Amino acid sequence: MDGLEFRQTWLWSHAFVNPRTDSSTGEQEYFRNQLLAMRDKAVQLVSRIAVDMAGMTVHDITHLDALWETASLVAEGALTVNPPEAFVLGASILLHDAAMSLAAYPNGLADLRETLAWKDAAARLALARAESTGKQVDPEHLTSDLINQIVPEVLRRLHAEQAESLAAQPWITKDGQQIYLIDDPELRHFYGQTIGRIAHSHWWSVQKVEDELAQDLGAMAQRTNKVVDRVKLACLLRIADALHLDSRRAPRFARALVNPVGISDLHWAFQERLAKPHVELDAIVFTAGKAFEHADAEAWWLAFDTLNAVDRELHDVDLLLRNRGREVLKARRVKGAGSPEMLARTVGTQGWRPVDARLQASDVPRIIENLGGAKLYGDDPTVALRELIQNGADAVQARRRLEERSSNWGKITVGIDNRDGDHWLTVEDNGIGMSEMVLTGPLLDFGTSFWRSPMALEEFPGLMAAGMQAIGRFGIGFFSVFMLGSKVKVFSRRSDRGKGDGRLLEFNGGTSMRPILAPADPKKLPIDGGTRVEVLLKTDPFKRGGILYPGVYGNNRLQLERLVAAVAPNLDVEIAVAGETSGSLVATPGDWLSLSQTQIVRRLNPHSTEEKAAENSFIRPLVDAAGNVLGRAFIEPDQFSWRTAGGWVTVAGLRANRLRHVQGILLGEPDTASRDAATPLADADTLARWATEQATLIAAHIRDEERQAKTAEIVLECGGEIGDLKIVKWGADWLNTSEFVDRLSSSNRLNISFSGEFSYDEETDDIHPREFRQDFSQADDAAYVLKVEGAILRGNAGSWPRPQLLSASARDSNVAELVRSLIAKVWRENAGPTSAIVVVGTVGVEEIYREIDCYDAPRLETEPEPPPFL
Repeated sequence: MDGLEFRQTWLWSHAFVNPRTDSSTGEQEYFRNQLLAMRDKAVQLVSRIAVDMAGMTVHDITHLDALWETASLVAEGALTVNPPEAFVLGASILLHDAAMSLAAYPNGLADLRETLAWKDAAARLALARAESTGKQVDPEHLTSDLINQIVPEVLRRLHAEQAESLAAQPWITKDGQQIYLIDDPELRHFYGQTIGRIAHSHWWSVQKVEDELAQDLGAMAQRTNKVVDRVKLACLLRIADALHLDSRRAPRFARALVNPVGISDLHWAFQERLAKPHVELDAIVFTAGKAFEHADAEAWWLAFDTLNAVDRELHDVDLLLRNRGREVLKARRVKGAGSPEMLARTVGTQGWRPVDARLQASDVPRIIENLGGAKLYGDDPTVALRELIQNGADAVQARRRLEERSSNWGKITVGIDNRDGDHWLTVEDNGIGMSEMVLTGPLLDFGTSFWRSPMALEEFPGLMAAGMQAIGRFGIGFFSVFMLGSKVKVFSRRSDRGKGDGRLLEFNGGTSMRPILAPADPKKLPIDGGTRVEVLLKTDPFKRGGILYPGVYGNNRLQLERLVAAVAPNLDVEIAVAGETSGSLVATPGDWLSLSQTQIVRRLNPHSTEEKAAENSFIRPLVDAAGNVLGRAFIEPDQFSWRTAGGWVTVAGLRANRLRHVQGILLGEPDTASRDAATPLADADTLARWATEQATLIAAHIRDEERQAKTAEIVLECGGEIGDLKIVKWGADWLNTSEFVDRLSSSNRLNISFSGEFSYDEETDDIHPREFRQDFSQADDAAYVLKVEGAILRGNAGSWPRPQLLSASARDSNVAELVRSLIAKVWRENAGPTSAIVVVGTVGVEEIYREIDCYDAPRLETEPEPPPFL
């Protein structure tokens, strides 16, 4: 609206101008003049929104004035307001968006940066930047570009909350005077809180409006005898605001100046076409002055979605007002809402026809089954246990952060209960717990991680700022529980709420049936708040194929506590297993840092029967330059560790993928949503230092020279120095680097295989395989290097620590490369090996021939020619 035309609207005239039987002219004038004086100040305040929220549609005084018109549209002839109600409504209109500017905060940006919302946003942005770029960002010292990125987000999130304080908030002038939006101190004192609450309420749900504002405010004794119906005014404000979507919000010239981008540009594009809405019967009708062409299709669909939201607001408000038995609005729906074809009749298109043919997931249960169960995680039932433990760990961490508890506080308890012959797996935590909104929202929203959603910031303000870094990132882990069974119960209570707020979410048919939400029996809730998940196991856990027979650890049945320890070997939350009479402690935060080598292996390999401490302990921490412990492990080539198989990469304390040649724990970051593949966090220098230390220990204490040689390959793969480890078997002797160089220097010829030890060949060896194994004697001038693949991790994503472009069989081993370089260094003039068939050993009197690499030392001119190769 232009100028002061809002004074011509029905509501304004009805409350402030037209004679009333229930109010005097003086009362009307008083409240009208006070509101106009407040408007004069609000003009200056809201003019700053365009500066701090660049790109948004118009939110200045013209928008606020227009709400008198849209409110009158739905109120005229159906709903009335008295002078004090009109003052409160008008003041709430002026304030409801006024805090989308730094000017709404007495100290501007400094005040905004002190809010939890700012700290959450800064922490969230820093985490996102670190994940996308690998570079750490300090939330306390952001660049100006990042600050400018956060300001609009935080202003928008807080604007309704901050609006609640504006009616009573002073602004201080340079000479120390206080200026208020409402001049009259008595009026400000009496109505200020109500004005703020109603201004705030436009951001609430309709249910919260009813819960928070149900009680009418009585009359201000000095000025009126009229009460204020707070629910009615809150409903008028939210509907008036929702309806103001016409071209006054998005002037074409202003759009050219602002040049909005992304979703903001689409808002401008559709609103600049819309005419003022009008009423037909009980429906609000929106029309467009210009049809939406093919290039404007996205803007049309945004208009469709927006008008559907307006329709829901009208419907919910109508239900609320009718249930109160008082006045109702004259409109209760938007014409064409819910049907693209119907809306296109009033908001027209040209050259295309809107059909609701967007991508749909028609069989959601099947998608969840495929992507959230065995198709994602494989057939390993322990994955579901891991995901449930992870959810509990996140909840405990959140409670620690919010309640400033110690880093070792909290507990997760796992159990298998026998209930009338049925076996139930239970996982309980004493973490933050879930509200009804979370239970029925993010928990059931496949692919949405609660901890990374806006709802987390609303449910737990300050959580991100407190350093919350959830293990769960993808919002799919909970659905893995249906791998174990289709009947699932989730008991939960927010830790900051009473037992009466506890809820039970029950699935009786997996994802194919709607879950049932009900109040939980207080006796079945976690005592101090938190969550317990129960699943009726479809397979008897004590029989083959059950959860206690996980193939990943072999085919024998496990004890539950051994399985839990292996799944979560270094979680930072205490874990226990519940028994029928008592519980058994499985692991405590940080205990993996002090466990012995034998204890670590037993924890990681639940089938291990080792009880006796290792004679020589080789386990050592991997410590980076900053002093961070990134693992505890020792090298043990796979041939020597097939029984223990106790090496894993863990993500946030939970098992991810198995290590080769290494026993112990390496901390890692996940590579996949299923978290069955992860990359260790140890950098090249950290890994090399650890590997060098391993080489020193093993060379000093392990007499098995073949094991030393295999260890050398792994040490080199890790970038370490092999020291005195054996690397070549020459004749009957295993030689380390210096010994090999010495013998090479005093020799004239070397026949060497880089493909591993000499083994029986049925095509060339005219002897029995048993004779070869028992009686083979290697020739004095024959040598070999073991063929060992040194990669600690190998999978579809590649190998670690060094990426290998060639297969293990198509490339030299690390030790082979080292030996070749030593030969070239000692025999500098040698041009390289010749491939020839030579005698590499004997079995009895039978000579054994192989085609291998043959090197000759550089000859002096007086030396005779060596005999030719066969």
